[in-house]
Amino acid sequence: MSIPGNRVLTSEQMAGYRELGFVHSVPILTPEEVRYFRDHIEKAWSALGGGVTRADGLHLFFSWAWDLVTHPRLLDCLEDLLGPVIVLRHTRIFYKYPRSAAWVGWHQDGYTEHLSDAQVPAIWLGLTDATVENGCLRVVPRSHRLGMLSHRLRHTHRDLASSSTSDHEPGSADGDDNELSVKLAKVPEGLDAPFDVVMKAGEMSFHHPLALHGSNPNASAEPRIGLSATYSTPGLYRNGTPVALVRGSVGLQPWFPLSSKPADLPLEDTVAAYRASGHQLLYAPS
Repeated sequence: MSIPGNRVLTSEQMAGYRELGFVHSVPILTPEEVRYFRDHIEKAWSALGGGVTRADGLHLFFSWAWDLVTHPRLLDCLEDLLGPVIVLRHTRIFYKYPRSAAWVGWHQDGYTEHLSDAQVPAIWLGLTDATVENGCLRVVPRSHRLGMLSHRLRHTHRDLASSSTSDHEPGSADGDDNELSVKLAKVPEGLDAPFDVVMKAGEMSFHHPLALHGSNPNASAEPRIGLSATYSTPGLYRNGTPVALVRGSVGLQPWFPLSSKPADLPLEDTVAAYRASGHQLLYAPS
């Protein structure tokens, strides 16, 4: 399930990452692969109960999710940025339902990652087209040059960047803003206009950990689905939860705990294990 070829990024794209803080529309998945992973996501979402807007760490339980986040062409792209040894830090699947009020407020990933190094990029890989109408990713060009900005904690249920585990069941009518989120205390003035990252399904963007980004609600009649994941070099690992060494080697005894591809179990068993794990699940109010 790979697309031949090693070198993915052009010199212009590499320069764009340094100058603008992001790159977009990098082709990763074939149409057949998009259908394959989309089908698995839909089955997982149905088994999880419906109404899920975000699920974290699926690659630790679902073999198809592991295959998605370690796709050879995706890693080829990251190798252009990070070199031959790549660590997978975090993964999230976002599912914005049609006419959904869910959104992502302006923030810097580096604030929660506690890292500002350019070699901790976050990727967005679409399993559907990303359009202005369906709430595509928005990035402020050159905002990564501002350094780490002040963020504040707030409670909001509809913000998909929320950092706590929802206690709401799918279809809950409780719309209280009870989810903990980390957002900019104030968006600086005089910045470039936000850039709407419009892409086709199967295309990927990646952005600097200090790039200001967010997204609007989905005003379209179709869902917007995509993978968000964070990678780095091993030297930028910080002690905490296990990470995956997805390319290269750091020796026989790495200095950090490693996760690996999960067993391909029946869907109901995988879902039960995932639910019991305490990983993040968020639900959209009905």
